[in-house]
Formats: sequence, structure tokens, C-alpha cells
Amino acid sequence: MDKTLSTKTTAKSKSLERSIAILRALASPQSRGLALVELARFTGLPHPTVLRLLRQLSDEGFVVMRQPERRYVLGPLAFELGLAAADQFDIREHAVHSMNNLLSATQETCYLVVRSGTEAVCVDRREGTSPIRVLTLNIGSRRPLGVGAAGLAILSSLPDDESGRLIENLEERLRPFNRLTTGDLREHVAETRNRGFAVSSNWVTLGVTGIGVAIFDANRRPYAAVSVAAVSHRIPADRWSEIAAVLQGQAKLIEGSMQAATRNA
Repeated sequence: MDKTLSTKTTAKSKSLERSIAILRALASPQSRGLALVELARFTGLPHPTVLRLLRQLSDEGFVVMRQPERRYVLGPLAFELGLAAADQFDIREHAVHSMNNLLSATQETCYLVVRSGTEAVCVDRREGTSPIRVLTLNIGSRRPLGVGAAGLAILSSLPDDESGRLIENLEERLRPFNRLTTGDLREHVAETRNRGFAVSSNWVTLGVTGIGVAIFDANRRPYAAVSVAAVSHRIPADRWSEIAAVLQGQAKLIEGSMQAATRNA
């Protein structure tokens, strides 16, 4: 009896994880939605499994299929839940002043990124004032956690066992980023921890350097990050610590604002 119950619980947990993977894929910036074959490729799930879960999600209003293209998009319930959560979890309103301060202090493009499972999602951006603009991330863009300065800052701030598991699971998804390997990522994590801030210099986007620091919740869990990026000659190594200090100061302000909002909610 207990074994049967445990098997059912495991199956439900796996089904939930797979459904969440589908919703995360649909949350990526795809204006036309995703077809069944694309969802199967992005999630690594068999077509029949994806189709079954899509039907369940559609019945509950999480997913809608657009006709006649037969492409899936997030549904009305996902929108409603997003609105309900925004008051407590929308970091953007708590980071407005800090993002403006970062732009003013550095004159370079600034990014606000949040963790979403194994991904880092750009939720806000300020464009730098340099004639050579660096816009490596659009709002809504997703990357594997650890790719880029902001995602690397979050990954490096996680406990060893958790970051290690994440890196192993990212192996296949790292290759499009300048042939980045799990070994490379482990080295970057170690360097970030020793340095105290993340640096992505020429190994994700050639000719571009980014500096990032994590943002923590009240339990000291990293859930977001701020970063600054520019063409590499504008952020030489002797400027890294200076920019990191500005980022760290603004990250503390964002943490304070978020934690105060949570206490007063």
C-alpha cells in the first residue's frame, strides 16, 4: 500500500515538473508561440508526453493553442496568476532607482535578471550612453543559469551541491554559447567565488565584457542579479572592481526594498 502511494506521488511530482518545464518554455520571448515539436525539443520530452500535458494545461486555462498555426501560448490563468504575484514578487519596481543609478554611475548597459529554475531571465534593462551599444539581452530573454555575468553571479552564490547539480544538467544547453562546457562553467564559478563578483569576458559574446553580482532574499538565497556590460575595451580589468562595488551597493538597496515590502505585505 505504501509502495503504491509512493509510486503515485512520484509520478505526480514528475508530471508537475514536466508541466512547469512546458510553461517556462512558453514564457520565453516567442511572439508567435511554440509548436508541439518545438516544445518537445526545448523541454527534452517525448511528443506524446508534451501533447498530453498541453491538453491538461489547456483545460485549466494555463495554455491556449492559436489557430490555424497550431502554436501554443500562455493562457488567461497564467496571466491572472502573474498579476496576483506581481505585487510581492515583481522586483522591477524595487529596482527602478538602482537601475537608473547604475546607468548614471557607469554609463554602460545595465541588466536586471531573475532566476527561473535552471535559467536566468532578463526582466529589465537600461541602455548605455556609449555610441557602441551592447544589447546582448532583450527583456524576456532566457539563458541557462551561469551563462553571462548575471546568471553566473546567481549560480556561484548557490551552495556547492546545488550549483554542482545544476551545472551537470546544463551540459547540452551550454554548447551554443561559444562552445562553453561544464568544465569551463565550474572554473568560472570558482573564479567568481574567489573574486567576489562575476565576470564574463569574451566567453559568451566575443568582444563583450560583463560584471555581475547576486541579489539575495532574507534567507540569503540568490534569486536575482544586476550586471553591467560593454565592449571589452570600455571595461578593462582595472575597472572591474570599481564597477562591482557600484553593483554591490545597488544590489543591497534592492534587497532592502524587497525585504521591507515582504514584511509590510
